Amino acid sequence: MENKFPYKGDVVTVSKDMCDMNGHMNVAFYSKIFDEGSGVLYKDLGFSWDHETIRDTYSTFTLEENIRYVKENLLGDKIYPCYRIVNVNRKIIHHASILLNEKQELSAISECLLIHIDMKIRKSAPMPDETFSRIKDLKDNHESLGPLDFDLRLKIKS
Repeated sequence: MENKFPYKGDVVTVSKDMCDMNGHMNVAFYSKIFDEGSGVLYKDLGFSWDHETIRDTYSTFTLEENIRYVKENLLGDKIYPCYRIVNVNRKIIHHASILLNEKQELSAISECLLIHIDMKIRKSAPMPDETFSRIKDLKDNHESLGPLDFDLRLKIKS
């Protein structure tokens, strides 16, 4: 499944402070790992912390996120997120992410809808043609890696 997700985040080792009273990784850390590992994807989208113009031009805000918990992550497990763009229109980017362990077993699925924001007015706005074209090309490239092994729950109009 990993080969269908071209962006990979850093490996994270589940620590004691990440575990809850049930002895497995607390749900808050799934969201944190998906968010913090997504920098590799966001950089290709053109929205990264090292891109100084974001504050003055365009960025994205999260509209919705859905996380499915498939398998427990326990103390000491080494896990890593992987990302892929699944759809895009002029204002919205839909990406899917998976969380895998060292054996490449699926432990979680995340979907996220991002809205394109004009940072001068802090409102949604269509992407500039160059940005949209670049992201659509990325989506088409990701689509060529093969179909996902699970159904998507979030949808956007193309």
